[in-house]
Amino acid sequence: MKLQYRAFLVAVLAASTGLRLSAADPADVKRGEPQRQANYWEERIDCSAPVREGGRLVVRADFGPVVVKAGAHDRMECQVRLRAYTTNEAEARRYFKSCELSVRPLGGGGAYLTGHLPQERRQPYRVGAEFNITLPVRFNVDIETKGGEVEVARLEGEFRAVTAGGDIRSGDVTGPVHCETAGGNITLGNIGARLEARTAGGSIRVGGVKGGATLETSGGEIVAGQISGTLKAETAGGDVALRGASGAIEARTAGGQIQIGDSGGSVFAQTAGGSIRLQGAAGRVEVRTAGGSIDLLQMRSAVRAATAAGRILAQLDPDRKTFSASELEAMVGDVQVYLPPDLPLTIDAVIDQAPGHKIVSDFALDIKGDPENFLIQRTLRGHGALNGGGEVLRIRTVAGNIEIRKLDPQTLEQLKGRRDSFWKRWQEKQERPKHTED
Repeated sequence: MKLQYRAFLVAVLAASTGLRLSAADPADVKRGEPQRQANYWEERIDCSAPVREGGRLVVRADFGPVVVKAGAHDRMECQVRLRAYTTNEAEARRYFKSCELSVRPLGGGGAYLTGHLPQERRQPYRVGAEFNITLPVRFNVDIETKGGEVEVARLEGEFRAVTAGGDIRSGDVTGPVHCETAGGNITLGNIGARLEARTAGGSIRVGGVKGGATLETSGGEIVAGQISGTLKAETAGGDVALRGASGAIEARTAGGQIQIGDSGGSVFAQTAGGSIRLQGAAGRVEVRTAGGSIDLLQMRSAVRAATAAGRILAQLDPDRKTFSASELEAMVGDVQVYLPPDLPLTIDAVIDQAPGHKIVSDFALDIKGDPENFLIQRTLRGHGALNGGGEVLRIRTVAGNIEIRKLDPQTLEQLKGRRDSFWKRWQEKQERPKHTED
């Protein structure tokens, strides 16, 4: 009778999951005998379940890091190592017995794995676990653990990871990715779709992303490759280095440098303390720093840039259709502007504290004020309508020089050298994230 009932359950399971199962195929959990190690006891548990490529692995664990690697195309295998940090065998056995582990097949060829420890048994440093899982490369993975790192090798599918404390790492993933950790670093390979990565304390490093990306950390650096979509990168303390994006870019840090490659859309960048370097942008640009220099190269639309302490270098290279009112402002520092010789615009340049400073221009400007007259003249102003005039470019510094130069071949070559230097620095910063291989 028992054998008939077992066969009935196997048949029902096969019908509900779409899998072909034999009596030996169902999900299984095999617990081993506790073994004494140096200063702790360990129990090994082997779990397995039939799966199918394209299925989904769901892991819900109360404890322990989770590592996922490539394995057989038709089965999920998991080895769990439980550790009780005590030399008392009876106490260790009680801990192990209270740990509940289960695995069951899911519809669509997936598997559901759980590791549960009752609340009263969760004493710090008394018990631990490690999940080592193998499954097909073409699979979707969804992991939640209440304590431990998550590591996934190359994956042809979706990836979701949430941990209450630990690093998250992955190789290249072809599907969308969502990662959250309450305390740890996030390091990912190339992502083939939308990415969301958030950590309450740690760095975020990712390769290229074929989709939009949101990268947020409460404390750490952010480094990202080329993004095919919009990009938001925000940290409460650390540098931001972004290769670029086809869409709009928003980058913020409460304390650090910001480096951005080329953007196919608008750019907003803000730091409370550090320099900002932007290699190129097709859309509107707004950058602000409370303390640091600003380098803006190949700006093809409107620009607004402000620094409280540092110089500004801006290469404006728009055409008649894309340029609109722009403003460059430095409280303490020089402002250098490079303009196409045939661009129609109106220049309004002002030095508030003129003594000791000057306005130099390759274009004809009406300059009013005498920087050598310390007693009478304190403001120096330059005004000019270039190529018949047009939208206004306002340039202002409280204490610094203003230079307005034409973009001739020699100057373009010099700026190209600056861009190459920028790219070299970015590559040194970016270095492809180290990740798990198959």
